Amino acid sequence: MEKSIYILIGPKGSGKTFIGTLVDRRLQIPFLRVEDIALQVKKERQYHDVDYIQEVFQSIEQAVREKLKTVEEVIFESTGLTDAFDQMLLRLQGDYRVVLIQVKTELEECLRRVKTRDQSIHVNVSDEHVRAINLQAASKNLNFAGVLDNNQTSEETLIATFQLIRKPVKRDHL
Repeated sequence: MEKSIYILIGPKGSGKTFIGTLVDRRLQIPFLRVEDIALQVKKERQYHDVDYIQEVFQSIEQAVREKLKTVEEVIFESTGLTDAFDQMLLRLQGDYRVVLIQVKTELEECLRRVKTRDQSIHVNVSDEHVRAINLQAASKNLNFAGVLDNNQTSEETLIATFQLIRKPVKRDHL
């Protein structure tokens, strides 16, 4: 079986971490929490510093590759907005089956969630910047294999939808 990477892509506060944790718990697909990696790399740098962003995505890629040495599948999340993400994605696609999954949530709900979450485990971003990031993330046009609607959707529905997206498309060979 080809090793698979599932990347949850959506606005900040859309529930990517919630879904990744849910998939880890229910389907035993290890979830790599990108915020943990970003916080380890951050030090005293600003969240929009180009070198910091580049180092974050290099660290994410390294963690994904390390994890795939011992498992067949891994899941992580991103807003997918930077050139560093695009470069990492191309490298990973060269070596693994990469499945991009769009996470959709109403943008005002995303902002509400960001304001009420535990800031000690997140890279802090101003409300204004969250709005700007989220507008870009919501309109990001990638080759998504499917969509997870996280607007008051049950855990069972999220898992069932993920399972449908997860299955590789079987093609008849002629």
